[in-house]
Amino acid sequence: MIFVKLWYIKSMEENTGTPTKQQAVYRSLRKDILTAELKPAERLVIDRIAEAHQVSAIPVREALSQLEREGLVEIRPHAGAMVTDIPASAIQEIFALLEAMEMVSCRLGIEKLTVKDLQFLKELADRMEETNDAETWLNLNRLFHESVPRLAGLPRLEEQIVKAGESWERLRRLRFSDRKGEDKARADRQHHELVQALENRDEDAALKVIQDHNREALNIYMA
Repeated sequence: MIFVKLWYIKSMEENTGTPTKQQAVYRSLRKDILTAELKPAERLVIDRIAEAHQVSAIPVREALSQLEREGLVEIRPHAGAMVTDIPASAIQEIFALLEAMEMVSCRLGIEKLTVKDLQFLKELADRMEETNDAETWLNLNRLFHESVPRLAGLPRLEEQIVKAGESWERLRRLRFSDRKGEDKARADRQHHELVQALENRDEDAALKVIQDHNREALNIYMA
């Protein structure tokens, strides 16, 4: 599992810089919104946030403006800021986006992936298959699906897949936490099938796995 461990170390190193006050508030609020700690329509009172983070009101306002640009917060005149909602019906749009962007990432990236890249993906798939912890599996699953464009040097596609994945994670926690999750055995098998298709440079097989994987997962949550 050396490649997976090195990946985590590199990710940690990239985030070791001391954040500004605005960044610290932004990251904290964003995390709480994405994990559904802060619920839709919940008011975000600047003075309370500033006190909790031991900062002035200025970095809080800046953080809220950034979150508004991302669609996670709505700022209304004379009413202040509140967390936006995400309806259950968004699931179909999110899965369609994930499927489309993963397929494009595959088409553009399949010839760029190195032996080391493929080994990393295989180790991620192995770790998912080995774990019985749901949260660990979900985190590794997100990393797996974000890794093809990242490894292939497709930053714009990576950014969009990350955003769609974050939207799905928030929606899942808010609207689908009581639903049976993905069929782990099926998903684990498909992850290995995708790695094999990428290793064989078999674009058609890889695209078929991506399509089946996303649509079968969607059907489980829609049932």
